[in-house]
Amino acid sequence: MTVPGTTSVSENSQTPKDAATPGSGTWPQRLQLWSGLILFAFCLSHFINHALGIISFDVMNKASFWHYWVWRSVLGESVLSVAALTHVGLALWRTSKRRTLKMSRWEFVQLTLGLYIPWLLIPHITTTMGLANAFDFSPTYSQMLTLLWPNHALGQSILLLIVWIHSMLGLHFWLRLYPFYSRVMPAFAVFAVALPVASIWGWIEAARRLALTQDIAVKITEEQQLWAREAIVQLRSIVFGLIAVSLLAILIRYLLSLRARNLSIDYPGGLSIKAQPGATLLEISRMNDIPIASVCGGRARCSTCRVKVLEGASALGQPSDAEASVLARIGANEDVRLACQVRPQKNISVQPLVPVKAQGTSGENLQDAYYWGVEQEVAVMFVDLRNFTGITESQLAYDVVHLLNEYLDQASAAIRAEGGYVDKFIGDGIMAIFGMDTGPQTGACQALRAARRIEAVMQSLDTEKGPQFHDPIRLGIGLHLGPAILGRIGSAGSAGGLTALGDVVNTASRLETANKDHGSFLAVSKAVVDAAEAGITGAETAEIKLRGKEIPLQIFAMKSLDGLRLPGDAPADA
Repeated sequence: MTVPGTTSVSENSQTPKDAATPGSGTWPQRLQLWSGLILFAFCLSHFINHALGIISFDVMNKASFWHYWVWRSVLGESVLSVAALTHVGLALWRTSKRRTLKMSRWEFVQLTLGLYIPWLLIPHITTTMGLANAFDFSPTYSQMLTLLWPNHALGQSILLLIVWIHSMLGLHFWLRLYPFYSRVMPAFAVFAVALPVASIWGWIEAARRLALTQDIAVKITEEQQLWAREAIVQLRSIVFGLIAVSLLAILIRYLLSLRARNLSIDYPGGLSIKAQPGATLLEISRMNDIPIASVCGGRARCSTCRVKVLEGASALGQPSDAEASVLARIGANEDVRLACQVRPQKNISVQPLVPVKAQGTSGENLQDAYYWGVEQEVAVMFVDLRNFTGITESQLAYDVVHLLNEYLDQASAAIRAEGGYVDKFIGDGIMAIFGMDTGPQTGACQALRAARRIEAVMQSLDTEKGPQFHDPIRLGIGLHLGPAILGRIGSAGSAGGLTALGDVVNTASRLETANKDHGSFLAVSKAVVDAAEAGITGAETAEIKLRGKEIPLQIFAMKSLDGLRLPGDAPADA
């Protein structure tokens, strides 16, 4: 199902400083997270126990002793019950506070599955915990497998899958805010697929073997079955009555907002919308199909929904503790706020700061994130032709233009071949950007590989330049990684004019100039080398002092790139 006005954020648009910390978000969000983790721990234990049925029913049954020892104890059952009520209650409360059902696809799927789980789970809980507490029924594996096999096998397997998918979505979109997660995500994906398959296989195999080898009498009387059916109907009525009330609250708020839209929100590109006070800026943007990044789903954890308030910041009030904590972590200025936490009461003008790819939106300015201007970590490269004046002195105009065009064409092709974007030509220099679509780590690798190609271009040009050019062809490259503002400048939002602005650009230009001091071909910052996980030998290390910076910048000056090793390169002795 496609949700109108949804937005998706590139995984790579999130920089390390955007990572969450334990305890991020408001206290209800933290409470919902921890209650969810308790429920996941129960599911994990239960599903692993199911998977042991692949070996044998006896192994599965013996292992259940430890599962029940933890979760069916007075303490375990109390913690589990409180966690379940808390998680469901907070989910319904949070749903009722929404001003719109427009949300990202993963939020929509997780919310839908979360609301559907009680319908499938209530009969199972009633049969196990309900009958156990009311009639001293013992929900052992032999009793439960006999009850479920074969008539309820499909429904039970679907329940297991839905609970697991809901859990995995929550874990994935929580853990991806942490830098370590990208390294373990392949293993996590294997685990996320393997465990439910093994769990379904295990319980069905155990139930099938049990039915073939033993005649188990189910110890549930007609009276108990009648009690269970009535309890199921009552519990479902209560839960889905609460769900209906939550959804009705959203509808009522939406209808009221149609008559009370007296708030004006201005976005870049001359876009202005009307809204009702009370909703968050993120909700207002989603209701009007305005793309705003939100990796954590509006839980004040990731900072990706941050916006710069151009006008009206004083009327927004002070940030909450959760918002202030996130803003402090990323070192945001006072005019930067989180769209998921800000509830405008007066007219404001805002500028989104994190790139987002819009889907299903209308309007050229909404489909092109760079029309807005976005903040993103990229690698910036400057390439310069050394001693161009001396090389071309007393040469024919045709020869000079031909040489310059050959250099610019081949160097630009080398940059594009590695995924770089040629920002502009500055006389005999080139400015290029890497990592706009791939993220800083890949962008840093691409930039270093492009430098290798440009070194080959330099050698080729020097060989083929012709006898009329006496001096050798030498190029210099400066390369740095850091946050930049990317936007379409001076083109009124047209398809061209994309450029990078910020300190990273000035630093990359400064590094290119530093080649003259070191007699090198490439001057690259340590930030690029670390991001690319590259190895460098035979380079001159140095520190350069940048204007306005207290800490010197560490750089590597390389006369040749023979000592450069990147991930995926063949071994040096190959």
